[in-house]
Amino acid sequence: MVYSVKFKAFVLIGLVLVCLMSCRPVEDWKPEEWPTDRIERISEVRIPEYEVTKYYLGPSTFTGDYQDSLYIEFESIPSDELFEKIDSIRASKEHSAWYTNDSIHYSYHKLWGNGDPAPEGEDPEEDRFIEIHITKGEKTGIIVYGMW
Repeated sequence: MVYSVKFKAFVLIGLVLVCLMSCRPVEDWKPEEWPTDRIERISEVRIPEYEVTKYYLGPSTFTGDYQDSLYIEFESIPSDELFEKIDSIRASKEHSAWYTNDSIHYSYHKLWGNGDPAPEGEDPEEDRFIEIHITKGEKTGIIVYGMW
C-alpha cells in the first residue's frame, strides 16, 4: 500500500504527541510527601518517623496513571506493639487492607476513586493508591503510591 507523505507526517506527529503526553517531566518530579500522620490517617497505624533513602520514578501512561516508590529507613525499628496493632486491625475487620503471609512481612494496600471511597482527608475525585511494606525487626521499608 502506498501512503502519501502528508499521511506519514501526520502519523509521525501523532506518535510524537502521544509519547510526549505519556511522560512526566523528570526535572519537575519530586516524590510525593507521605508524612506519618497522613499514613496513620489512611492506614490506622502510626509508623515510626522515617527518611527517604531512595526514590524510584515509575512508569506513567498518557492518561496520567503512574506508580512511584519511596525506599525508607525508620528512625527506629518498628516496635512489636505496631505489629500487634496491625494484627488487631486484621482480626477485627473482615476486609482489612493490611495483610501478611508469614507474620514477619506486613503489607498494606489501599486504593480509592472510581467508586471506591477515599480515606478521610484524601481527594475523592482522584483515583489513587498506596502500598506500605514493612518487616518485623528491620529498619527499612517501601512506600509505593500513584494514580490508577
